[in-house]
Amino acid sequence: MIRLALAAPALFHCPMAETKAPASERFSWLGSATSLLAVATCYGTLAAVALLSVVGISVEINEGVFVKVITALLVVAVAGTAFTYRRHRNPGPLMLSIAAAGLLLWVFYGSYSFALEIVGFVGLVLASIWDFRAKRQASKRRKES
Repeated sequence: MIRLALAAPALFHCPMAETKAPASERFSWLGSATSLLAVATCYGTLAAVALLSVVGISVEINEGVFVKVITALLVVAVAGTAFTYRRHRNPGPLMLSIAAAGLLLWVFYGSYSFALEIVGFVGLVLASIWDFRAKRQASKRRKES
């Protein structure tokens, strides 16, 4: 009985359970996800409010809180893109993400322009797609070498 108890852990030994993925792989989704979440928060909330208005439900949104939530998502999106830059070493997605976030911050806290807001969010989505593709290409290069 004692011998069986000592051998049992070896039967269920999983070497993958002992190795943790590096943080750059575990959180590589962060920049892309928060970029898309920022866009969804902005336009999704506006769409939901418009839909509720059509049904006859009036919803008041505190614009200051709304802008601060989107700003926080922008900061996390840029930080996530900077985090994954270390993995793929392509500066393009990070630079585009910083430029798009800077433009959006200018639109929110400086001079509002709907056209610049659209350009900023499109830039953020493009940076997210570019970052995702750069991560995938870097993974392929690591597997080949």
